[in-house]
This record gives sequence, C-alpha cells and structure tokens, in this order.
Amino acid sequence: MENTTLSYNTYGDLYDTPQIIYSDNGQSKEISPDTRIDSLEGLLYGNFSKCKEVQCNFNLSFYIDKMPHGIVNKQIPGVGATTLEINANRNSIIVLPTKALAFSKCKKHPNTLYIGSEIKDEKERTTDQEIIEYLQKEGYKKLLVVADSLGRLLKLIKEENYKDYFLMIDEIDVLQSDSNYRPQLEDVIDYYLLFPPKNRCMVTATMKEFTNPLLKKECLFPISWQWEKKRNIKLLHTNNIIQVVVNEIKSHPNEKIFIAYNSILQIQNIISSLEEEVKKECAILCSEASIKEAREYYAAKLDSNDVLPNRINFATCCYFTGIDISDNYHLITVSDSRRDYSMLTLDRMTQIYGRCRGEYKILSDTIVYNTKDYALVEDMRTYPDSLVRKANKVLRLITAADDISQGDYTLTNLFSIVKEAIKDKAQERISNDEPINLIRRNIYGEYVPAYLNIDYLVERMELYRGLYFLPEKMKEVLDKCANIAQYNSINYDISQQQMALEDENKAIQGELADSYIQEAITEINTLDAIGSLNDNTLKTCIRQSKRNKRIFLERFSRLYKYVDLDSLLNQLWEIRTDNDAAFKNLNNAVMYWALAEEHPFKKAIRESFSVNQTLSSPEIQTILVPIVKYHLHKVLMPRKYISLFKSMYKTDRPRNQYVIRGENPLQLKEHKDRIAPEDNNLLSYFIV
Repeated sequence: MENTTLSYNTYGDLYDTPQIIYSDNGQSKEISPDTRIDSLEGLLYGNFSKCKEVQCNFNLSFYIDKMPHGIVNKQIPGVGATTLEINANRNSIIVLPTKALAFSKCKKHPNTLYIGSEIKDEKERTTDQEIIEYLQKEGYKKLLVVADSLGRLLKLIKEENYKDYFLMIDEIDVLQSDSNYRPQLEDVIDYYLLFPPKNRCMVTATMKEFTNPLLKKECLFPISWQWEKKRNIKLLHTNNIIQVVVNEIKSHPNEKIFIAYNSILQIQNIISSLEEEVKKECAILCSEASIKEAREYYAAKLDSNDVLPNRINFATCCYFTGIDISDNYHLITVSDSRRDYSMLTLDRMTQIYGRCRGEYKILSDTIVYNTKDYALVEDMRTYPDSLVRKANKVLRLITAADDISQGDYTLTNLFSIVKEAIKDKAQERISNDEPINLIRRNIYGEYVPAYLNIDYLVERMELYRGLYFLPEKMKEVLDKCANIAQYNSINYDISQQQMALEDENKAIQGELADSYIQEAITEINTLDAIGSLNDNTLKTCIRQSKRNKRIFLERFSRLYKYVDLDSLLNQLWEIRTDNDAAFKNLNNAVMYWALAEEHPFKKAIRESFSVNQTLSSPEIQTILVPIVKYHLHKVLMPRKYISLFKSMYKTDRPRNQYVIRGENPLQLKEHKDRIAPEDNNLLSYFIV
C-alpha cells in the first residue's frame, strides 16, 4: 500500500492517551486498542496499554512486528527500526553505513552475524566460511552487513534465494551523502533493486529526494511522530570556530560534553588550546584509520554500556551515525564550511542530536558554524534535472559508440578513443571542490548515471546557496523546527598563540601523512620482493588505506608498469605534498618515456623539436596545437601546452625562452612495459 502514514500524537509533557492514526488515501481513522490493521497485511497493531512507555521511547515495535517495504521515513532517529527487523520472524539482511554501527548492533543481538572488515582488537574480518556456516544454521538469519561488504554476502546467498530474505538499508541518507568518496556505495542500490519489491526497504530519519527514477517509484511509508517539544538550540556563528568551541568547553567544567566535528586536525587544535589538566579529560572517537592522527586521545569505542569514554568527547563522522549513547551530556555540533567534509546538513545535525538514547538527556544543545564569503547561482528548480541530462548525454554517446563499433575492431579502437575523450564531460565540480563523476559502472559493468553522486551534488549546492551563505540563514531555517534559545555572531581575531598551535598540529599531521606514505612504499617493496606486485594486490591495498596513502598507491598503480621501481617511488615521494598538477606532469613524463620509439606521437614530437633549439612559449604552443589535436584529440589551455612540453623535454630557461637539452627530464632509468605504436588511445595514458 502506498503513502501510508502511522501517526503518534503526544501533548507536551502530559501522558495523555495517544492517538494512533491510520491514514488511507487521505482519510484518517483512529485505531482502537489492540486492533489489527488487515489492510496493511497484518503489520500494524495498536496497544494503548503501553502509553507511557511509548511516550518516553517512541518505539516502533509497539505498533508493528516487522519493517514495512519501500522507503520508510521514520522522521526521528532512535525509534528502534533496526531492532524491530532483527526481531522480526523472517530472514533479514540489514545494511548499515559504518562498521562501528554494524558491529555495535551485532554485540547487542547475539543471534546476528556481523559481516564487514576487521574491528581492531575485537573482531577479525568475517570470512566466507563463517558466513556459509551461519547460513546453514537453523532459525531465522539476521545478517548485519557493512555497505561495502554487501556484494560479497549476496554472492554466497545467490540471487535465486533473494526471495527468502528481507533486505533493509538503514540510514540511506548517509549513502547519499558519502557516495562521492565511497563510490562502491551505489552498488548497494543495484543489489537493492534485485530483491522483490515486498522484500526490501530503505530507512531514514532524515528523508531526502532521490534522483534515481526507479527509487521514485518505490512505495512510500512515512511515519509521523507528532509532539510539541522542540530542540532548544544555542546557535553561534563565528569566524573562529576553535576559540568558540574552547569557550563552550570551559562553560561546562563538570558535566560530560560530546563535540561532533568531522576534522581531527581541528579537534587537535581545540585540545591544544585547553589547559593541561583539561586535556587529560579529552577523548576522540574516530575510525581505526585515524588512530595516528588522534594520538593519545584515541578512543576506539564507548564502553560496554554505551557510556562516553571521557568527560570531553570529540567525534568524527563515523560516530555521527555509528553509535547509540546512553549518557547525559552537553552537545556541541560543529559545522565548518571551509571544508566540504566538515560542512553539515541539517539532516546530519538531526542525526547527531539523535545519538542520545533511552532515558538519558542532552543537557544543552549548541551549534557552532561559519559561513562562506560567496554564493553559487544555480537554479535549484532545474539543477538536479540538468545533472541527470548531462549524465544521460554522455551515456548516449557511449552507447552509440558501442553499437556502431560492434563487430568491427577498427571502429572499436576508434570509439574507445571517443569514449575516453568525453569522459571528463561526465563530471561536475562545485566551486573548487574535487570533480564528482556523473556516471559509473554498475554491478554488471555497464555505464549508468551515478544517481547517489547527483543526490550529493544537489545537497551540496543547496548548502552553498543556502545555509552557509548568510549567517542569518541558518537561524531562519532552524527556527522552523527548533527553539533558538540564543543566537550570537561572534568574531575573534586569531591570536599568535592560536596560529602557532595550529601550525604545530599541521606539521604533525604532515609528518603522519609522510609515515603513511612510507608504509605504502614498504608494502610495495614487500609485494615486489615476493613477486606479488600486481593490479589486484594494489587494489586491495588501496581499498584498505587512508587518504594520503590511498592517493600515493593510486598514483603508483597508474605508472608502475612503465618505469623502474626506484625511479618511480623517488619521484612520487618528491611530489607527495604538491597539488594534482605536479602528478599530471609526472604522469605525462612517464607516459612519453614509455611510448615505443616508433609511436606516431613520439615521432611527431621529435620531428618538431630538436636538442639545443630555443623557443618562446607562443612558439611551443603553435607547434604543439596540431600535434595534440591530432594524437590526443584535445585543444588545451595555453599554459597546458607548456606543461606538456616540459614533461617531454629537459630545458633551460634564459629570460623568456626555453632551450631544449634533451628528452627524459626526470632521468628515469629503466624501461619496463612500452606503449605500442598501434595504441593510439593516448587519452587513457596522458592527463591533459
């Protein structure tokens, strides 16, 4: 049944008899005690005898005995949706966004199986054999799986058995928000759509629109919990988040504090600004991958009773949706718009607020934020559709190229060049952020729109245009759903002491980044020594690595087949702190070096330039424009021709001219694989 609403109404702090309202096609009906609602396939029950308990806990299990199918908008966190499905009388696969959340749920429910990567000091990676043995046991199967591991689980279950399971994707909004840096998350949607419509649901407390047309057709099941209480928020806008958070910590000298801030560097800056005795009361709840950055403040988890580990507790994003807190504390939510990853949506702020569970209380509720000094001008009425159209245009070109070239090797080669040339057209960039892919390969290897990425872009654009443009905008929006008890816009000069502390912590983070890269180099040398250095082992290393190490490994994996190991590792180490332009130059130098001596592009370059030749920038550009256009199928910005030229030739530069001194400017030592003369899809090698 579509668009069915279960409403539970309470009034202030009074334990009035609640109404359980069943709404069908716009007609509201009040349900009497213990009435079974057959039109919802026997899923819903009314039970007034638990009125006070429901008033305190807002627990779904008092009304339904299993999750309904479709997209379930539960409105508020902590209403027991996951627990409800774990206790339902059927086989369940419950997909959770983080391993912290999946494992914490598993520990509370012994009949479940956690499926995900290693949990440090607690649980090794769940093996295929463990999964198979669990599936063979008697009783209902309850599989709590991290999103990244769903594909592995379903291969073991096999598609013909999907009908025997109910697939529930929890916190679907987190998948929308995180898909840009976890591209495998959208595979979850592919798997979801393989299950029968009545054997699947997506759950969220903070509903967002989907651009995926198949999800737009899903049955909607909104659950409305109506009550008069609102959050009482202290809202602080500032140009100096560090100082404001330090002040807030000092204002609560005795009680526990929970600070949600998705930046370990900035958390360290806050801790460094506290007095020595107060520092001892700090803990950082973050992923295992960030242990080094958290240093002595690292806290792996809450204690066994879900109590905060220290008096002052910082948390990064994996704990925004990854823990249930059974404790009383002051909440400080930080949204830092200077960095995309630490800029929060209102939905994420709601999720953070909803971490406090049971009879425990948030003692005070403070939101600290800053704003950008510019706005973007996209029309949000047309922006989502424009992104989908852009993706589909590229997909039509790819499909046409595949259709036309089918069965003809020469055309296949030609159209592979075409597809490579248009690939960067299937990206969207907001401001100076990294470009986001608008298309992806699905679980069948087919190119399709990357709908979760499009959802993410829409969300970010709304933030740039709205909440984080004017300081008052946040107040205006929050005022509709909360009580703004206090609002201040506070400006602080950054003191010399604060700048020194920030520089010191930044230097420490830089040293840690170097240590991760050194780990990568050690792993590469070890794999090479045992003869296991290949694409598959590198993919495994990349998937398990933190950002700096991951980037280093991704760059290495692109180039290692063409140049000797020592030369490549030395060059990658030298540019480790530089921007992407430095890697592009290195990449192009390696690829030109790797071209076979008879490759047409290399021959054209050598025929156009000679050792000891002196050229100006315009002259170099004039020579390269037709060569690049013919061989790389690109027209570049003027400065990019010079960058490409310098990646091919070692030069001196007296005054405003270049003197060519020879090829191989990086002095690479030994050729490995060569790019064959007949391989003319150069855009798959060069970055221009």
